[in-house]
Amino acid sequence: MRKTVKKLTAVGLTLTSVMGLVACGNNNASTENKATVDWASVEKPESFTVMVDGTVPQMEEWGDKFDEQLKQLTELDFEVVRPDHNSYYDAVANSMLDASAMPDVIILSSDYLALYASQGLLWDMTDAWANSATKASGRLISDAEKIMQANYVRGVDGEKALYGFVPTRGNGCVTYVKEAWATAAGYSADELKKTPLSYKEYYEMLKKMKEAKGVDYVISAPGFYSKEAPYTNYLPEFYQNAQFTFYYDQAKGEYVDGFTQQEMKDALQRIQDAVNDGLINKESSTKTTATARNDFKSSDPKTESGVFTYWAGQWADTLRGYLATAGLDDSLIPLLPVKELGKYAERLAPSWCITSHAAETGKAEGIFKYFLDKMLDGGDIQTLWEYGPKGYYYNLKDDGSFEFLGKKSNPKTKYAKAHLDCNLVLAGFANGKDPGKAEQPANVTESSDMFFQNSTLVDSPAMTEEVGKLVGDINTERYTVVDKVARGEWTVDQGMTEYTNTVGSKVDAAVKSLNAQFAGK
Repeated sequence: MRKTVKKLTAVGLTLTSVMGLVACGNNNASTENKATVDWASVEKPESFTVMVDGTVPQMEEWGDKFDEQLKQLTELDFEVVRPDHNSYYDAVANSMLDASAMPDVIILSSDYLALYASQGLLWDMTDAWANSATKASGRLISDAEKIMQANYVRGVDGEKALYGFVPTRGNGCVTYVKEAWATAAGYSADELKKTPLSYKEYYEMLKKMKEAKGVDYVISAPGFYSKEAPYTNYLPEFYQNAQFTFYYDQAKGEYVDGFTQQEMKDALQRIQDAVNDGLINKESSTKTTATARNDFKSSDPKTESGVFTYWAGQWADTLRGYLATAGLDDSLIPLLPVKELGKYAERLAPSWCITSHAAETGKAEGIFKYFLDKMLDGGDIQTLWEYGPKGYYYNLKDDGSFEFLGKKSNPKTKYAKAHLDCNLVLAGFANGKDPGKAEQPANVTESSDMFFQNSTLVDSPAMTEEVGKLVGDINTERYTVVDKVARGEWTVDQGMTEYTNTVGSKVDAAVKSLNAQFAGK
């Protein structure tokens, strides 16, 4: 049986620290969960615990009513634990300290999925998915299996398997341009929507916007990088095809550190140039998603931005709402990826995972069959996951259409979704009609459609015990290099020299471990 991880600490457990800390634990996990299962005879599980992040309705947004209606529909007995969204992964890591604290179900991003699967802390659900009602339903979208396959990661045995259920696509970021700014700079919205720009043309557009609007900068990003894969999604035009972390180089037939490749050096130079030219806010290094959004809806030339790369789909309408509330022109153009980029990055969706604790207590199969698989039942349960508790998120009109209600926390803003986005779900409804999709604003559908026609799935992270120990320090140094180069405190060459001097030996050890275990697999 699995020996519980011993060396997690209770404070500061971000991805960069957790990866190192978890890898210090004992990974002698049981692989007995691959035994043949008679799925037809699997029964409902006894009571279980679910740990969720802020993407599931929170208590201040009728989370109690969501739980209540979900229990009624599934006829299951479970407890939902909702840690603070900003410290969610600290809570997840702490819960792995011992079996008594470990939840039975958790939501994990692709980085954490790879980490915990490699440590033997997650249940292998490959067979469960293969025998699931959802897979056999005939309601899956055409890309469903490709998306599920992309989420396969390596377990403690080194083999790839499915350790997390993904009910939706992962989505990704697109670049939104304020139409008023584009017009002021001499650009047509129709032309920008149908014709991709080259990087040179994009850069020239930014300069014309800055001149036309008389602003301090055009882009205020939520950081010069994000702290989860693919890391580069907030400045895609500048990073282009640079890889932030380790990846498998098909031409070389081996794993390499993307951060030291020429593509990353060129990307850092582009970012530094844009900061020097007053196109990207130098203070992006301190921005959060919230403060960057504040700049996008500002009307002060000192702080207003006109180009913002953020999530496709629902956020297209949310951003418009921000602008309208601020008294600004709310027309936005979702920009096609620049030619050098080619495709936006579709991230791997966060996964619903069943822990080894659930497997050891005999609940894993039942939880998958009666809880996870039911998320996409094509009926009332899927409706709840997509649109929230009836009577609190929406009401049905006499004609059967949806009437979305004002939010509990802000009645002037209406709900549009709960946990699952109707534009991203992997399975349709049994009657062929998603009950709330007709109420989605046209710009939401336009943004989603454009993104999925012009995006590609990122690869799942590669993880070894050695990488887990080292990547925290490596990522911390990567963040430092990007910030200092972007702000002009270091040249690109100085940044790379500092990177090599500080963590070069750790990078070499990490790459060596990846190639020793996985090269050619």
